[in-house]
Amino acid sequence: DILRTFESYRQSVLRNEYITPVGRNFFLSELHALHTNCKRVLNYAAEHNEVFSQNLPTVGPLVVCGLARTGTTLLYNLLACDPNCRAPLYTDMTVEVVPPISRSDSIGQKRRNDLLKSPQQEDEQLFEILIQIAAFHAHFDIEEDFHILRQAGYFSLFNLISDDEDCTPESWIHKEMNNDHAYDYHEIFLRMLNTADMPKSHWLLKSPLHIFSFDKLLQHYPNALLIMTHRQLDEVLPSSCSLTLA
Repeated sequence: DILRTFESYRQSVLRNEYITPVGRNFFLSELHALHTNCKRVLNYAAEHNEVFSQNLPTVGPLVVCGLARTGTTLLYNLLACDPNCRAPLYTDMTVEVVPPISRSDSIGQKRRNDLLKSPQQEDEQLFEILIQIAAFHAHFDIEEDFHILRQAGYFSLFNLISDDEDCTPESWIHKEMNNDHAYDYHEIFLRMLNTADMPKSHWLLKSPLHIFSFDKLLQHYPNALLIMTHRQLDEVLPSSCSLTLA
């Protein structure tokens, strides 16, 4: 399912005549990086039995849900101040995802942070874009776990690049007929992180994507505790548009 999803995205990028050569290269590179990370994680899990034999904490995870721009980031960062919980670091999910390392591994964390900063310095245009986005949505060390779901091909890129919504593979993704594989992968990834640095109490997660898949989320995490945020739509929609235009 993961392979099929990524191949469908790749074909959409190649067929879409409105994407510039630079944009096409960006999308294909992003898809390649996500798919590569996914394969590395699955291979690591297959070679390390402790990923499946070590249990997750009996409490939680505590999951911040709700639409984007409803205050979830503020709440997420406040909850992450609890020293007994653990929220995934951005570098845990995007930079050298295997092998997993603990938060106390200062050398490994520094290496990841250095790797994270180096591409931005080489691409001034991308760096300027990230600064604009940060004005509306600040960057923090901890991040949303949708970065995990993206590695399994579950994200909104399709809505931006699809050239034919009636095409069978794309409609399969668009209608989200089956994203079980994304949450299968999510649990494997979280278990992998858990082997290197298990929280004293519970994991803390956040992603607006979870509101579309509560059934699958709870199948994988039956002890999950959900927090729903609310904000008036006449405030949410303009805020979302500003972030998108950034």
